[in-house]
Amino acid sequence: ADAVKQWPGIRVVASRAGDYQRETAKRVIAELLATLPRIDGILSANDIMSLGIIEALEAAGPRIPVIGVNAIPEAIDAIKSGKLLATVDFDAMKISCVATEAAIRHLRGQPVPREIELPVQIVEATNYQPWDRPLEERECPRWENVVK
Repeated sequence: ADAVKQWPGIRVVASRAGDYQRETAKRVIAELLATLPRIDGILSANDIMSLGIIEALEAAGPRIPVIGVNAIPEAIDAIKSGKLLATVDFDAMKISCVATEAAIRHLRGQPVPREIELPVQIVEATNYQPWDRPLEERECPRWENVVK
C-alpha cells in the first residue's frame, strides 16, 4: 500500500486473501473477474497463487499480466511460456541457507550481524535462466556475498 501511494496513476481495485493456496487463489480471482469490469494486472504474494490465478484467467478468457513471488520452478516454466509476466526471487531456500549458516556461526561463537538482508531480484523473460533448474540444483548464496 505504501509503494502504491508513490504512484498516483496506479489504483488498487481489490485485494483478497488467497491463503497462499493455488485453489483458493483460483476461486478468488474467478469471483473478482465476475464483479470487476477491468483488471489491468495482478500481483500475488506467492507463485503458487499466481499459478492458480493463471488457470482461472485461462478458463475465463481475459489476458491479464500476473506477477508472483518465490521464483519456483513451475513459475519459471510459466515465464518461459509467456503465461506469467514475472516473479520475485525471494525464496525460502536462500533464506534458510543463510539462516542455517548464521545459526552455525552463532553456535561456534562467531559474529553474526543483527540483521541480514538478502538481495531480491525480479525474474522475467530476459533473465530467468539462472532459476531455470530444479530447487535441489540451485546454489545457496555465499555468506560473504550476503553479509558485508
